[in-house]
Amino acid sequence: MIRSMLTLAGLTAALVLAGCASQPAAPVSKEAAAATAVNDAAAAAKLKGNWAGNWTLPGFGGGKFELIVTEVNGTEVKGSANWYGTAAGDTKGPLAGAAVQNGTLIENKSSNAIKLSLKGDNELSGTWSASGYSGPLSAKRQ
Repeated sequence: MIRSMLTLAGLTAALVLAGCASQPAAPVSKEAAAATAVNDAAAAAKLKGNWAGNWTLPGFGGGKFELIVTEVNGTEVKGSANWYGTAAGDTKGPLAGAAVQNGTLIENKSSNAIKLSLKGDNELSGTWSASGYSGPLSAKRQ
């Protein structure tokens, strides 16, 4: 019994010390935050238009992907994402809450997510995830 209590006390102490060992995030200056926002808005503006490519589920296959960006307001991106050849069939839907953050287009819907980075002016690459599955995603400007 004493051995169990000592083991539990040691484990608790180790967890407390591990939690204290992490460093707090360095504060971001207002200038750096403003520069990031300007860069993200510029990246978002470059996304406007039609993109076509592919999604892949490693080990299972994939299908066609389309991203249609119709409106950009600062870092906010509006349009639609269309998926072809999924297990649920072809799905088309609006981008919901999509925005560019740190140079990456991010859309998070409940259990679904898209993360795409612009490569040059005409190529996007990144990842998708949905219902516990994920894989690479890419598209080129049309």
